[in-house]
Amino acid sequence: MTDEERQRAMDFIVAQQAKNSVEIEKLSESHRNAEGRLDRTERILRLLVRAGSRARRDFNQRFARVTEALTTLSEAQVRTEASIRHTDERLDALIDIVRAKNNGRS
Repeated sequence: MTDEERQRAMDFIVAQQAKNSVEIEKLSESHRNAEGRLDRTERILRLLVRAGSRARRDFNQRFARVTEALTTLSEAQVRTEASIRHTDERLDALIDIVRAKNNGRS
């Protein structure tokens, strides 16, 4: 290999190293930017998970209150129906008494 060929080879190697250095710097900058976006995404995700947990807890509490209210309402409905049945029976008995008295007068 002649001195000129050796010089060209060294110039080529130096030029390639310069290109590689520029590319590595670009990749490093891109990596730093990606890490920043990833950190921001992780923070947002943590906030969303916390918000979802709060929403689920709130929903469960509200659901429990609604279930309790429905149970109370259902029990009251059963008592009301029993009371109405009893009232109907007493009213029927009163009607029978009134009819019997009216039939006796005729």
